[in-house]
Parts: sequence; C-alpha cells; structure tokens
Amino acid sequence: MSSKSYYQHISKPVPHMLPHYDVVVIGSGYGGGIAASRMSRAGKRVALLERGQEKWPGEFPEKFLEAAKEVHISKNSHDYGNKVGMYRIYFGDEQDAVVCNGLGGTSLINANVALKADENVWNMKLWPEEIEKAEIEEGYNRAQHMLQPQPYPENWPELPKLTTLEEQATLLGVRDHFYRPPLTVTFKQGVNNAGVYQKASTLTGNDTTGVNDGSKNSTLMNYIPDAWNHGAEIFCEVAVKRIKQSKKTKKWDPRCKFHDDFENSYFFVTADVVFVAAGTLGTNEIMLRSRAFGLKTSSNLGKSFSGNGDILGFGYNNNRPVNGVAMGCKDPNGFKMKVGPCITGIIDMRTPVENVLDGYVIEEGVAPAAIGHMFKALLKVSKRVNGKKPQGLSFKENFRKGVRGFFSPFQGLYGGALHHTQTYLIMSHDDGSGEFEFKNNRLQMGFKGAGKALQIEKLNKILADATHKLHGTFIPNPLWTKVFKNSLVTVHPLGGCIIGRNAESGVVNHKGQVFKVKEGKDVYQGLYICDGSIVPTSLGVNPFFTICALAERICEKAAEDFQWKIDYHKVTKPINFEDPLISYSTQEELAERKRRNFDMKNGGLLFSEVMKGYFSTEITFPEPTIETYLIAETQAKSADSTMSFLLSITAYDAETLVKMENHAADLFGTVTCRALSPDPLIITSGCFRLLISDESGVDNSRMVYSLDLLSTDGDEYKFEGYKLVSNSLFGNGWKQTTTLYVTVRTKETSEAVGHGVLHIGPLDFGKTLMTLKSTSPTLKGRIRTCLQFGSFFCGRMISHYCPVLIPLKYPEDALPIKPFRKHSEPEIYSVTAKDGVRSLLTRFKGNGQDPQHLKGPVLFVHGAAMTHEMWTTSLVEHSIVDVLIEKNYDVWLIDYRISPQNKSSHEQHTIDSMTLDIAAGVDKILEITKVEKIAVIAHCIGSIATFMGLLDGTIKGVGSLIASQVGMHPMLQLFNSIKAHLGLVFIWRYILRQEFFDVRTSRKTDYFNGFLNQLLRFVPVGRSQVCRNAVCHRASFAYGLLWQHEHLHQQIHDHAHEFFSYINVTTLHHLTKMALKKKIYSYNGGNVYVTKKNIEDNLKFPITFIHGDKNSVFSPESTKKSFETLREINGPEFYKRWEIDNYGHLDCWWGKDADKDVFFRVIDHLQSAASYYGYQPNFE
Repeated sequence: MSSKSYYQHISKPVPHMLPHYDVVVIGSGYGGGIAASRMSRAGKRVALLERGQEKWPGEFPEKFLEAAKEVHISKNSHDYGNKVGMYRIYFGDEQDAVVCNGLGGTSLINANVALKADENVWNMKLWPEEIEKAEIEEGYNRAQHMLQPQPYPENWPELPKLTTLEEQATLLGVRDHFYRPPLTVTFKQGVNNAGVYQKASTLTGNDTTGVNDGSKNSTLMNYIPDAWNHGAEIFCEVAVKRIKQSKKTKKWDPRCKFHDDFENSYFFVTADVVFVAAGTLGTNEIMLRSRAFGLKTSSNLGKSFSGNGDILGFGYNNNRPVNGVAMGCKDPNGFKMKVGPCITGIIDMRTPVENVLDGYVIEEGVAPAAIGHMFKALLKVSKRVNGKKPQGLSFKENFRKGVRGFFSPFQGLYGGALHHTQTYLIMSHDDGSGEFEFKNNRLQMGFKGAGKALQIEKLNKILADATHKLHGTFIPNPLWTKVFKNSLVTVHPLGGCIIGRNAESGVVNHKGQVFKVKEGKDVYQGLYICDGSIVPTSLGVNPFFTICALAERICEKAAEDFQWKIDYHKVTKPINFEDPLISYSTQEELAERKRRNFDMKNGGLLFSEVMKGYFSTEITFPEPTIETYLIAETQAKSADSTMSFLLSITAYDAETLVKMENHAADLFGTVTCRALSPDPLIITSGCFRLLISDESGVDNSRMVYSLDLLSTDGDEYKFEGYKLVSNSLFGNGWKQTTTLYVTVRTKETSEAVGHGVLHIGPLDFGKTLMTLKSTSPTLKGRIRTCLQFGSFFCGRMISHYCPVLIPLKYPEDALPIKPFRKHSEPEIYSVTAKDGVRSLLTRFKGNGQDPQHLKGPVLFVHGAAMTHEMWTTSLVEHSIVDVLIEKNYDVWLIDYRISPQNKSSHEQHTIDSMTLDIAAGVDKILEITKVEKIAVIAHCIGSIATFMGLLDGTIKGVGSLIASQVGMHPMLQLFNSIKAHLGLVFIWRYILRQEFFDVRTSRKTDYFNGFLNQLLRFVPVGRSQVCRNAVCHRASFAYGLLWQHEHLHQQIHDHAHEFFSYINVTTLHHLTKMALKKKIYSYNGGNVYVTKKNIEDNLKFPITFIHGDKNSVFSPESTKKSFETLREINGPEFYKRWEIDNYGHLDCWWGKDADKDVFFRVIDHLQSAASYYGYQPNFE
C-alpha cells in the first residue's frame, strides 16, 4: 500500500444520512456511478450507497498481507473473511466469480478494456425492440466522454507481454485480428473530463488489486466524483439487503445493514426513485431477498445467469520473456522491462462468424504481485497435474526450458519460468443457463455444466496451440479439472435480472424498470436496475462498456419519465474537493465535515452495539424511576413486547471523546419495536455520551443515549436511554454497564409513550468488542487511539468498582458550589446557658411574615459536630427548612456548644451539658414569640440531648417533638458496636493523646492523618456505598456511614467538609457509654433520665420518631425501643414512628427525594400536633 493518498475522501459517515432522498443509488460500479452522476446532474438530491469501503489511489493493497485482509469469500453455505473487503470471491456450483467491493465497484480492479458489443450481439432477438441502436451508440459516446479510453500508446515503452501476444496472433495466422484495444487508463497526466486530476500510468500492472498511481479511470475517478460535485451524498460500508415499497406513502425504502457481525441489523432510507446497481451478484441477492419478503417480480428473476464465457489459462515457460507479474509495491523505476496495464492487446475473433455464439476474444493479463508466490507455486503444481507440454522440441530448447525451471525458485517473481509465462483471458459465449437462488437467507449461485461445454474445449485448444508455438506448456484454469467439476471462474458475471420485452421474457423492461407481474408489462414506478444483471446474454467481450451504454440510456429514460432534465455539459474547472459545485449543506456543515474528516484520520473511533429487551406502552410516567422501568419490563415480558436496537457509534476524535466533559459521540442505526412500528425505526440523529458525571447521585456516571426515531409511516419519536454506573463491587459492573433504561416519547409533544429495559448479552458484547476500531491510517495512531479510549474507560470502571486503587478525593478537588437557592437574611440571637456557655439562634420567618398567620415556632437541633446549616443547606434542591418556610412556619435553629460555629466547640463537653443550651434556646424563643410551647425537630446527638433535657425537666416549653434516628435508647449498628467494645475512644484519647477527632482533612494534612486517610479506605460499608471521598471515610469512621450514597446529590457529598468539623472526645466517650448500656445515662453513669416518673411527667405530648431502615449509625431498634417504652407508660395516643425504606442517617434530611419520602411526615406531625404548641389559632 502506498504511504500516501493524493485524494480526499468524499463519503459521509452513515450517521449523516438523511431519512429521505429524491433518489437512492445502490452500488457504485459502472451502473451505480452513472446513475448517481446523471441523477445529480438532473438536480435531484441523491444518496449513493456502497457496501465496500472508500479507498483512493495510494490506499490499495500491494502486499500479500494487505491483500489478504481485503478478501471476502462467499460460498453457498457461509461467508469468510472481511465483509467489506475489496476482493469478493464467490464459490458457486460449477461456476465461481470474482468481483470487487468498494467505492467504484469492480471498476477498481477490472482490466480496463472498453470495447463495444459487436453488431451480431445487438441483433440478437433477446433485446427489447424499443432499444434503438442510435440510443445505444449515444450511451457509448457518453460513457466514452467520461471514461476517456485510449489504446496503449505506440510511442510508450515496449511491453513484453504485448509483443508476445502479437507474435502469437501472427503464429496462429490471425494477425489481422490483433490490435491494441481502448483502455480506461490515463497515459498523460492532467485533469480528466470529470474535473479530477490524474497522473500518467507508471505501468505497474497492479490493475487487479487496485492501481495506486491514480492512472486507472475507474468510476472512482470520474462518475462518482462528478456525482459528488453535483450534490450527491455518498455512504460507504452500507449493505442494502432488500427493497420495500411503503403501502402508505408509495415511497421506496431500501433496507440496509451496517458493517458488523450482528444479525437483523437493518435500517432504512426512503426515496422516490431507487436505482439498483449493486453488480450482478449483489443485485440478484437484493432482488431475490426482496421477493422472499413480498416484493412481486417476474418469475424470471435469478435466471439466465451468464459467466460471459470467461476462460482463464496460462502459457507457462515460453521461449519469450513476458514479464506478466505486477510490480506490487516495488519502484517502477527499478524495472527495465515494464509490466504495463493488465491488458494491452487483443485477438478479436468476434467477426466474421456465422453464429454470434462462436465469437470470442483473447487478451493477455497480469498476475497480481500480492499473490505472486502463491501463483508461482500453483503453476508449478498445475503443470504436473493438467499441463499440456509442447511436442517435438529440440534438445536446445528443452535445455533452456529446464534451466529456466531449475532457477525459478531462486529468481523470485521476475525471473525464470514465471518471467516467461503468459496469462490468457478469454471472453466468449455460454448458453446463459446459470441460475441464482435465494435459500437459507443467502444467494446461491450455480451453472450446471458450465465448464463442460464444447466451446470451452475448443478455446482451450486454441490457447494451447498459441502456447506451444512459443514452446511453452499450456495450463488451463486450475479449477477446470474433474476434481472441481470443471468449474469456471468469471470476472464478468451477467444476467439474473435480464432485460426483456415483458415479464414472461425478462425481469426489467427496456428502461430498466422492474416488472411487478409474472405476465404482462406492468412495472414499478421508481424502481430501476442498471448494471450487468440486466444483460440478457454473454457478450463475447469485456462487458463494462456495454453496461455503461445501457445505464446511460436507462438514466435518460428515467429522467424523461419524471420530466427531469439531465445537464450533460462538461465541467469547466477541476473539482474542488473542499467545496463541491453543488451542495445541499451549509458552509458550517461543510466546515464541520472537514474538521471531522481531519479528526477521523487523526484518531476517530467506531464501534457497534446491539441490545435487546422489553418495552411496555401500558406503563407510562413523566419522570420514571428505576423501579418504574423494572415494573414496565415485567409487564412487557408478560405481553412479549420486545425491543432491540443496533447502533453504530462514531467518535470523530477519540481524544476529544475522553477529555471533553460531555464525552459525546454520534449514533446511527435502528430500533426494532413492534409496539411502536411493524418495521424497524431508523435513527435520524442521535448522540451517545460516554460515562458523564451524574450530579443527581454520588460518584454516579451515566452512559446516555439520545435518539430521534422515524418509522416507515412517518411517525417520529424521541428515544431516551441511560445506563447507570454507580460505585459497587466489581461483580456488579457487568449488570450496570449492560443494562439500559429506556423511555420513548412522542417527538411533537414529549409525552411518554412507554418505558422498558434493554440488556446486552455476553455474545453480543463480544461482537461489540470485535467492531471496535480506530480510523487512524497509521498503526501508531490506531494504538494511541485505542489506548486513549481503553485507559479512560478502564479507569472509570476501576473508579466505580475498585475505588481503593484510585487516589482519594479531598475537599480541594470539589467543583465550585452551585447552590439551588439563596435564603433571605435571618434574624440572629445569642443565648447563654446556665453554665455560661453561649449559643446562637438563627430565625427564618415564614413567607407570610405576619405573626397572625405564622405557624410554629419550630426549633431545629443539629447533630454532632455540625452547624445549623445541616437543616438549611442550599446544596440540596429541597431542604426541610425551605419547605417549612414556604408553608409559613416560624423556623428557629440553634448552634449549641458542639457546633463548629460555637466558640465552645473547642472544649470538652458531656451530652448532659448540651441540655442547658437547648433549654436556653427554647426559653429565648418563648420569650420572643410569646407562645406557651414550641415544636422541636432534633437529630442524632441533638435528639439524645433533647430527650435528656425534657426527661429531667431542664427543658420546658416543648409541646411537639420529632426525634430523628435516635431517642432514649441509643443502640449501635454492628460496626459502631465493635468500635465501642474495642474501646477506640479510649485508645484515641489516652494512647494516641488526641482530644478531638476532626472529620475534615486535606491533601496537606500531617503524616498521621494522611496515613489514617489511606487506612480508612477499608472501613467496611455496603457494596454500593464505596466512594473515594476522604471526608466521607472519616465521618464513617467517627460515626458510622451517615447516608445511603444513592440518595445524595454529588455536590453535597463533595462538600461535606462544609458541614462537619471536629468532635470532642468527651462527647464521643459519653455516647459510647450510653450505647453500651442501650439507654441514656448521665456522664457519671447515673440513671437520672429514663425513669417511669420522668416519662409520665414530661413526655406526655406528641412525639414522632423518624428512622432510616438502613441507618448504619443507630439501629432502628433504638427508636423502636423508645417508641414502645413511651406507649407502654403513657399509652399510644401521642406517639408515632416511621421507618423510612432504603434511607440511612443524614439522607433522611439531605436525600434528593427526601421531600417526597420524608418531609410530608414532618408536615403531618406538625399539623396534627398543632394544638399542643405554637401560635394560636395555628390553622384555619
């Protein structure tokens, strides 16, 4: 392969395909290239679909391994190799064929001979009478103008193979039939008639593998760029499988398939007119499959297949040098004897003959260098098996042949016997009795007795005679043996969709229109076939020029039918591949395409993904949750309502994909769901976002799929899907990354149509990995791209499923705060407890501001080492304080002695002493508001201190209490209980000599705390509760896991240091002693609080306990015990307890859904207890 292509790629990525075009052309060979060019010149918006890849001169294979990667072998039973490879080899029943996939079709690798079918062929009765000779001649002229064929110049270097063939013609007595045929090869550099610059031929002979010097006049160098220059949009690696006409719209929708290994991965594009020109084999497969799926056609479809009488043979070890092996990757300047184009001479025996079927041509050929050594070995074996040696040679000549044969193994491809070997190519006539069938979803090709015809024997004898006259050994086609059933190989398959007068004699009419009946002349409007498959007979010569003439005529007739006018004027200036003459794209779109082409060459990334599952239209929610999706999945399973998709994901620049915050890539493909449409829905536009941060959850990432869908009936939908990746054990990675939660909405109203869940199975996941590829042209670039993507993806997976291997996150790593709201300025009061400790009271009045309408007052008491902001934080969308203010409550919050905002937090405090602060706060509120009693909402240690003060009478004036997470009986969960029994507080205080434990930390902390931070990675938490936040780890170590991570917004987790501070060891020691006794006691151990008398005297008012059922600090048994004790002593009238499903400790107040799951219970309590506290009357 040449190191550089001088041409810019012009195809578009498949995701840029529009849902509808005026014209869709299937295939890019001679018929397809012509149709695309002419329809574009008629002012129509055209899409050209090619199943192969786009390769330009400089990108074609020249070495064996390069060529081997491009081989696609098709048998009647199976396919092997590269499905978009250039070289497609069909092995049929007694007839094989070689064709080409790629932008340009088989014109990329043909032998360039542009000869007309002779007069005798056109006089055959097979042709419809509507075809006039003048029309065909005009078709030839138009093709000649674009292809610019010319014979090998007389003044160019002598070619041994050409002079050898000329000598053989003389020896056979047919020198008058020898000439140099016109070739679609450029022998003088310059701009061709399509406006494309071409270089002169370097005579490499690489025609049959792709010429890299830019001299080959394939459709890639003329018709196709001409189509592009006139506005056609070209899409490669799109295999059209069948064609369907919409009953509703009457439009055509070719069903296409991605290049992948997935089954049933069809998508469609609609068109008013479709030209099928996928080559004889491709077109027959499309049409036969279409008929199997309901398209009505003539019963002649698939019949009258011809191999064009192609015969292959070799004149081995002649006495003349031939130099018949292509140069491959070798420098042409190093060859004294030039190889030349594949064919440069012809012995034309088509006239005069009495029977047209007796006509034939003999041409010389070139063996591809890429398979030169295999070719050499094959000839050596075939010479012994079925070679026909010359007779009567002299000793001298035999000696010379023997010497050449002896030294051949040491002389490579350009010496010895191989250097003296002529390759023969014959085109003749067969009986056209071959047939294509469609079985097991595959094209079946057969031609019984193709190689046993007498004509084959006759022509092989002529080749043998020509060889023997040069003292060579004739070797027929190696497959032409009994072992291989005398199989033939054709490079010119014809027929199967033959042209005819009516449906009884053909598949298409003289215009190429497909008959839709078995009898008669009724045709489909807008469906044409214009390639070699319509040729009704073998031509006895290279057929492409005749195919061009027919295609030109068909395009002209199609334009007449639709009253379109084709502009045949010659372009007046070279094509600007940056700016086509006609474009339907805006300048911005063209600039974006240029940028993306650049990005793709520098490291784009492509892969395909298939997912399958269930989708329900019976269950719809505007904002579904995961539980909603699972319910919908269950319902859909019961109704067998399935959904699947096949996506092709294109990241134009892998570096941008992994570095940009949104990690976006384009999507294209289909969604199959009969609940939405009986046919697959195409994705008209789509975006895939890889592992973006999900701010609604802690350390969550999402893979987001956003697709616009279009059905064949024109219905439009919006497909919204996401995979949720959260911190968990490594084993959960598979489930999370292969489960997609789907919502489909109508595009017009955004109303939910349904929900579902899709999964990817292990086999399909393996196929997805196989489709992953880089678009970089260099090995280094491909490796870099894959490493960039792989390291990013694996790194993110490790961060979720094995975070102990990832660096910790510290407060300085947090993103800037994005508050949900800003509070109004509060009133601030200072209160002093009986022991002289001062506390702060913060007051937010309800929105009404009018005391006559205020509710409350309500005092909030925070937990350990926190401030009142645990209740007012703007880092959650809804705080309990905001909710109460909106409902016109008079809200008070206290920062008592262990709050970081209190100066006394630097000192040691028992929990007993905290009751004095709360009592002082309650007294101050009573004084200011003039109410008799207030409501209190207390959390954690604040709740314990509140109960202490109420029980012993220190706190008076409370008529309502909500106790959060603990009451009179602190009972620890397992981890905290182990810490308590191990005496960690004692160790911390008396061995490590620490009086405080600071939950806060930073990267710049001291060595001891830095070591502790790393050690605390391993604090045991639930499998879905792992994270990398150092502050979270320290808080969990001090108190136990404070939340269920799935309930928190990311930013409150990242900014937890804003709320926590240090806790004094005396408080922790007091709490530990009470927890071991499972009841609140004084610091000195006195049972002065929880007594029957205290409960009877001081707690006979409404009290509600709120406890998260997954609280990892205090066991739910703690509030349950207190609840039962109160009811047992005072009766059930005043007491309630709520255990909140799936909630932990602090997330009952900070959870993103706490306003829905918890806060309403708070409101219910305050309203139901309104008569026991506060402003009177409190409610209407």
